[in-house]
Formats: sequence, C-alpha cells, structure tokens
Amino acid sequence: MIYYRKETLETIARNVLTKYQKNYLNLEPKAVPLEKLIDEAFGISIEYMRLTESGNELGRMIFDNGYSTRFDVEADNYELVRVEAGTMLIEAHLLEDAKQYGRYRFTLAHELGHWILHKDIFSGTGVAAASYTTDKVGIESVEWQANYLAKAILMPKGQVKRAFYQVQSESVAYTVAVLANLFEVSMQAMKIRLGEIGLISV
Repeated sequence: MIYYRKETLETIARNVLTKYQKNYLNLEPKAVPLEKLIDEAFGISIEYMRLTESGNELGRMIFDNGYSTRFDVEADNYELVRVEAGTMLIEAHLLEDAKQYGRYRFTLAHELGHWILHKDIFSGTGVAAASYTTDKVGIESVEWQANYLAKAILMPKGQVKRAFYQVQSESVAYTVAVLANLFEVSMQAMKIRLGEIGLISV
C-alpha cells in the first residue's frame, strides 16, 4: 500500500490534466471535460447501470476481466454481467436527476482516481476496487486518496485560484456558487476545495 501526501496527489492531478492536453492548466478556468479525458487519456470505457437496489453504490472500477453484479429492476433481483478490465461502472440514476450532476462528475473522477492510484493493488485480484458509495462511515485510506485526487482533477488548484480572484465578492456563498457552477461541481465540494487551498475559512 502506497501512502500519498496531498502535495503528491496535487502533482498527479496536474500530470493527468497535462496528459489530456499539454497546455490545459494555462487555459481559462473551466469545467474539466471529464468523460473525454477518461476516454482519450486513459482508454477507460464508461458503462451506466443500476449497480444496487438501494442506489447507494455510485461507481465501481473494474480492474480484471470477469463478472460483476448489477440490479435488474424489472426482475427485482441481482444478475451477473460480463465486464472488461478498464471499465468504469456508474450508477445510472445519477443521470436521471440534474441536481445530481455534481455528484455524477465527482463519481467519475473518484473512480478514475482508483484506476490511477490503485491499479497495481487490485489488478489480478479479481476484486473491483473499493466502490464509491454514499456511506461516510469507515472510509479507508484508498477512498481518501481517490477522493482527494478527484477534487484536485475537477478543481485544479491554479485554475481555482485564478477564478476565485476574478469573481471574489464580499459574499462567500456567492463566490462558492459561481465557482461551483464554473467547474460543474457541487457547492459542498467547491467549499471544501476552497478551504483546502486556503482561500476561505471553513
């Protein structure tokens, strides 16, 4: 198990974005084209399905060819589906509600984080990497790492700083809302990121 410092994860995020587009970090701040980055820079395919009956499991990264489970709503039970290594399974209900768009993008980035950071750990085990769920209890270090890398990819530090000073107002809530909209993330995620960078107090 490799333990990554925040500074290392920030560097990895920068490398991911420049792998996608060499001068990306020099461009005007905007939402990362995540689906395109996942496909073009990493060759990962994204498939959408109902992963669980409860809908609490939002994403699952597949490291080995084999089988995984999904919930069949019509049959009201679970079934096995054939999956290929390098496939990202995403909970389909995230696409059904526009209010979930920020969570959808974070889920994509989180699963990409698993692929980048933990591929060597899970490949060959037949285990889908720690799945991303809404359960906040007992988050292990691999989940923390994937979460942090996801934030750093979706909200690159340099671009967030530039955007912050461009739109900064006396209202922190307004600034957070504008930046969340710009980077297409949830307000909660943006508030946390601004606090981590030291631009606001949280």
